[in-house]
Amino acid sequence: MRVAKAALALVLGGLIVVQFVPLKAPRDNPEVTATIASPPAVVSILRTACFDCHSNETYWPFYAYLAPASWLVTEDVAGGRSRLNFSEWDDLRIGFQKRFARKIVERVEAGEMPLWQYRLVHWDATLSAEQIATLRAWRDDLNPPENQP
Repeated sequence: MRVAKAALALVLGGLIVVQFVPLKAPRDNPEVTATIASPPAVVSILRTACFDCHSNETYWPFYAYLAPASWLVTEDVAGGRSRLNFSEWDDLRIGFQKRFARKIVERVEAGEMPLWQYRLVHWDATLSAEQIATLRAWRDDLNPPENQP
């Protein structure tokens, strides 16, 4: 019993100490410079499943302020924004928008996005077949087949 209490005190003390370890990435929401102008159904899906990591409109839940979860959340957001940021979408050339739309659908269909750890705590981020079909249609609208002679 004595060992269990000591172990518990050590774990709790460790959790308190790690709260003072600085984050590698900022926990902020920079200005939105050019949001995505797409059909409302597409924007709704992207907001639910993607915006927390891939926009400047991140919702920072309570665990984003508690280490060690805060380290993971801020790193995921920083990594997501650096790869694709929907808050800068309309600043991208159309060629990049087309490429990103293809990659988004590719990664969603492969089950790589949203990240499993995000889906674990955001159940609504798991996309249905209908939502994936909506994203496919959006991708196809941005990437029409080349005109054949």
